Amino acid sequence: MDDTAERAAFHRTQRRVADLFAPTGGPRTVIVVPSLSMDSTSLGKIPGIGHYEERLLFLLQLLRDPHTRVVYVTSSAIAPEVLDYALDLVPSMPRSHARARLTMLDCGNTDPIPLTAKILQRPGLLARLRGFAGQDGVLVPFTSSALERTLAVRLGVPLYAPDPDLAELGSKTGSRSLFRAAGVPIAEGVEGLRDFGDLVGALAHLRERDPTTARAIIKLNYSFGAGGNVLFSFAGAPLTGLESWLRKELPRRAVFATPPDEWDRYVGQVEVMGAVVERLMEGDEVTSPSAQMLMSTTGEVRVLTTHDQVLDGQIFAGCAFPARTEYRLEIQELALRAAHALAARSVVGISSIDFVSVRTGATWRHYALELNLRMGGGTAPYFLLHGLVEGAYDPETGRYLTQDGSPRAYFATDRLYRTEYSALSPSDVLDTLVRERFHYHSGSRTGTVGYMLGALEIGRFGVVSIDRDVAAAERRHDDLVRAFDARVSRIAQTG
Repeated sequence: MDDTAERAAFHRTQRRVADLFAPTGGPRTVIVVPSLSMDSTSLGKIPGIGHYEERLLFLLQLLRDPHTRVVYVTSSAIAPEVLDYALDLVPSMPRSHARARLTMLDCGNTDPIPLTAKILQRPGLLARLRGFAGQDGVLVPFTSSALERTLAVRLGVPLYAPDPDLAELGSKTGSRSLFRAAGVPIAEGVEGLRDFGDLVGALAHLRERDPTTARAIIKLNYSFGAGGNVLFSFAGAPLTGLESWLRKELPRRAVFATPPDEWDRYVGQVEVMGAVVERLMEGDEVTSPSAQMLMSTTGEVRVLTTHDQVLDGQIFAGCAFPARTEYRLEIQELALRAAHALAARSVVGISSIDFVSVRTGATWRHYALELNLRMGGGTAPYFLLHGLVEGAYDPETGRYLTQDGSPRAYFATDRLYRTEYSALSPSDVLDTLVRERFHYHSGSRTGTVGYMLGALEIGRFGVVSIDRDVAAAERRHDDLVRAFDARVSRIAQTG
């Protein structure tokens, strides 16, 4: 099938796409393909990349609907104890009933290439998936690219994600244009950059427009997890001859957000995918909130969460929900503006926006930084909260409320990361949560659950700590980290 025919088939099938998180009223099959569809070089730079495929295990919460079947495909098999625990977190449903409606398939291939490409290379696996799909199937990916479109067409099912032809909207250049059109403030900067000369010109423009500009950030148009970000300092920049100075200093001063990297290789990536330059915003206080939105197939939009992100440098390390009281409703409103603009362009599914918020005196100002046309680091924590607590997000207050109106909040990270944690097994983590009385309790609707437990082999895993407010959730998180540290210390002492 040529490209034109594939697009036509895709658009015909997309007419059947339904809202993933709405009550079904009938049978459906959800085919989950948690593929990070990007180039092999970028995939190879991400430690424990295979375990990112566990991020979408929260979708097993869909098994609460007794008419839903889930088919979950991975590069290699997920450990049974990890899968059993994910099923244990599905409330109001016997595990045996949920397990009978879950099919796990794997490619037996851990090479750093996109999972979707691995599936497309396996006719037998494709045939099995077609057999499961039927007329009620839907494909749910982590990212949406031409690979996922091809897979959806091969399976004859709609894709619950943005049309890959809309990917430009999620690029750094495209998102700035969309934010501007939607009336969402953006950081001062220049987009549409294609080479080294463009970078120099953009940096010079920022500094000449405001000589107090201290730092700037360069971002590749298409990157993941800050992998395409470079920081630059203007310290010592001259008043005259600025572009000549920048040509000399930029390669020397470039600080990569995810080292190691080389300047010449980075410039090559700029020439291939383009870039933007933005002023690094500074003030009396700077925070990094975000918002997740859901665009329905009918054009309706809603905000799922606002978060205050925890960053390790430029890299997402965790989040607190909801965002701070001072600005959470302002972030919600800006996210809704962008969501309506996306829905008008026929974007469906979950997307998120990263902001920077700057306080000067008592005044907060918010700037949209980038748009992620995919699920993100805050998606699994929210749906674990929603599945366990079984309440609802209240847009009037920006809080999550239980069925009796009591607020719930969480502190979450998928980057509890210490080399020593590799001595822990998933069972060790769960044992610590239970013995130390941290694990989620359905009576109080508070407590902690784990996720991405397979990544313990590299010393990493995730937790979501739920409590009545963010401060209590963060205290709970800090206490359990001390408990994990004590456990690995005991393991080290006993050899």
